[in-house]
Amino acid sequence: MNDIYLYLLDNLDSFNDDFIDDFIDEYFPKLPRFRQEQCIRFRQKHDKRNCILAYMLLELGLKEQYGKTTPISFIYNKHGKPYLYEYPNIFFNISHCKDGVVCALAYIEVGVDIQNIGVFDWNIARRVCSKAELLMLANANNPTSLFCKLWTKREAYAKSMGVGLASVFQLDLENVEFLEWNNGDYYISLFAREEWKLCSQKLIVIPKNLSNQALKW
Repeated sequence: MNDIYLYLLDNLDSFNDDFIDDFIDEYFPKLPRFRQEQCIRFRQKHDKRNCILAYMLLELGLKEQYGKTTPISFIYNKHGKPYLYEYPNIFFNISHCKDGVVCALAYIEVGVDIQNIGVFDWNIARRVCSKAELLMLANANNPTSLFCKLWTKREAYAKSMGVGLASVFQLDLENVEFLEWNNGDYYISLFAREEWKLCSQKLIVIPKNLSNQALKW
């Protein structure tokens, strides 16, 4: 009942442009209309691809973990957090970056974020981080990696709480517990609003080969 499931598909940066074009051409028409509209808003091809993949992971998780196969639609709170209209007792959250896509599902409110480790900027850090985190960054051997970790925590926390990211800027999260993954190229942070210590966490890594039947529609 209290399991948290995290579906991950990564190493997406190795897909060439021709593959991405073919993938979008094949799977975009199969999306429900509301997801197509969301996908169109992205300008970059890899973002469109990841928008499609995130929805596919959500449908896969609903089918595998909850036996739900009927079409789904989203409703949103005032800050834009999506919920499942058809299954109000199942919570989910999705995130994607250039290298990977994640989808978290649970019977409790959950937030997840994945980010590539990129360029570190002190100006952004001062606007986003707490005083304790700024001190950690100042003393870090690799502030770029640490800032990515701190950013994903802040994103995951805000998404779980159903609030805008700006509302948790500079919030002290030092004593807040997260689930974390790091492969050297990206960070993933997951936060569940309540009782996550009582839950079992299951990381489900989807094979890169998209011909795998798990991701076929």
